[in-house]
Amino acid sequence: MTRTITWPSREQWQADAEHAERTSCHAWQRVSGDPADWMSADELAEARTLAAKVVRAGRKALSDAGRADYRPTLNGYGREAANPDAQVSDLTCAWTSILRTVDEAGVNNPDTQRLAVLRDLLTQAHRAGAAAAEEKAVRAAAAYRATDEAWAEEVRRRARVERGPQRTVVTVHADGSTTSTGPEPYIPPMSPFESRQRSTGRG
Repeated sequence: MTRTITWPSREQWQADAEHAERTSCHAWQRVSGDPADWMSADELAEARTLAAKVVRAGRKALSDAGRADYRPTLNGYGREAANPDAQVSDLTCAWTSILRTVDEAGVNNPDTQRLAVLRDLLTQAHRAGAAAAEEKAVRAAAAYRATDEAWAEEVRRRARVERGPQRTVVTVHADGSTTSTGPEPYIPPMSPFESRQRSTGRG
């Protein structure tokens, strides 16, 4: 079914390039989530070793404090931190959860402090990379929308939207040949309620 839509002018469409690009996805989705891309191998290995060490200290502290029922939760965070396939968000979340849990158990030492530093380094590096990637994408989108090629593509897209969904019916004959119709406007089937209304003349 053909629709009439009030579209923004070419100038407004170009001006909207930044907003459209920034809202097309999250900044972190534009970059690698592999921690190895944002930390050195030594830093990542150190952080993983520290996380395991801090978990062990936390389990003992929880038992000593009569809060052994929290140990399974801490163990779960430790397994998440030890997962070799963990992404940046998985690791930083696991490390933060470990640090929060052991802090509540009274564990605060050079190991927890260093793990916090490494977590912050990874977080900041990943965020900075994501922000830089987003700015690059925004600049590219704005430059592309300024071209005649982009505007021609947008005009074609608008025409497709206004035209609405189309359908093509392909018929396979006994001899193996095929014929097709369309494309023609697709008219969705009526709901049972609409069908009853029309059949009873209540539409």
